[in-house]
Amino acid sequence: MTADFPGTAYACLRFMEAGFRDISGDCAILDAEILLSHTLGWPRMRVYAEREFILPKRECVALYEAYLRRRCGEPVAYILGVQEFWSLEFEVSPETLIPRADTETLVEVSLKVLAPERNPKILDVGTGTGCILLSLLHERTDAYGVGADVNASAVALAERNADRLGVADRTTFVQSDWFDELVVPDDGFDLITSNPPYIPAPDIAGLMPDVREYEPMSALEGGSDGLDAYRIITKQALAYLKAGGYLAVEVGIGQSGDVIALFEAAGFKNVAVNADLAGLERVIIGKKS
Repeated sequence: MTADFPGTAYACLRFMEAGFRDISGDCAILDAEILLSHTLGWPRMRVYAEREFILPKRECVALYEAYLRRRCGEPVAYILGVQEFWSLEFEVSPETLIPRADTETLVEVSLKVLAPERNPKILDVGTGTGCILLSLLHERTDAYGVGADVNASAVALAERNADRLGVADRTTFVQSDWFDELVVPDDGFDLITSNPPYIPAPDIAGLMPDVREYEPMSALEGGSDGLDAYRIITKQALAYLKAGGYLAVEVGIGQSGDVIALFEAAGFKNVAVNADLAGLERVIIGKKS
C-alpha cells in the first residue's frame, strides 16, 4: 500500500473525494468514482456494495498515481486517456480539447438538418478528437465525412477514434489550417460543422486551472474578442457547401449575436440560434441559398 492511501475501495473513494474538493468542487465525488471504477474495471456504483473490498497492491499503486495527477490539476479525461461523448468513448490526449456535453447540442442540431438528406457529406473543421463528425457518422450510417485539423497529432488521434467506432471506411482526415488544404467536392458538402476556439484572449487567465494549464491553447483562444475563427469559417464555408447546405458552429456565452452577424454578412440565410440543455445560446446555424 502507499504511505497515505487507505486500503479498502470505499475508504479510497472517500479519501480521494476529500482531496479533490479544492480542484473539482461539486464534481469531487464523481471524479473519485470515475478513477476508482476505471482502475478496478468496475461499474461506478459497485464500490458502495463492496465497501470492504481491499485493493490489490497493483491497483492501489495505480489509483494513487491517478489521484496525485488529479491533485496536481490534470483533467480526469487525460489521466484515463478517454472521454465519453454522445454515449460513445473517444480517445483523448493533451493535443486535443476534451469533448464536453455542451457540444452534443451541435450534434443534435446537425442531425435535424441532415434528416431529409440521403448519403450526406459532412465536413468538420477544427475536428480535434473527431467527436462531432464521428458521432454524426455513428448516427447516420449513410453519411460520409471529412475532418480537418491543423495539428497532425489530432488528425492521427481522430483516425484512431474512427477505427475504434467502426466508421473509418466513411471518413477522411486531413491536416489543414481550416480550409487551406481542403478540396471542394463536385456537388459540395451538405453540412459543415465546427467547435472552434472562442475564448477571448483576455479571459484565458480566468479559466479553471485544469483547462488553462492542460488543454491546448490553440483549441481555446479565439483572438482578442474570441471571434477570429468565426470570421474565417463564415467567409470560406459557402464555397464548400452545396446549394441548400448548412453551416453549424458552437459559440461561447454571450457570442451568439456577434456570430449571427458574421453569418449574415457572409450571405447565409435563415440564420438561427439553438440553446443547450442549460438554456444557453450554444449553436448558430445558417443555410446557403
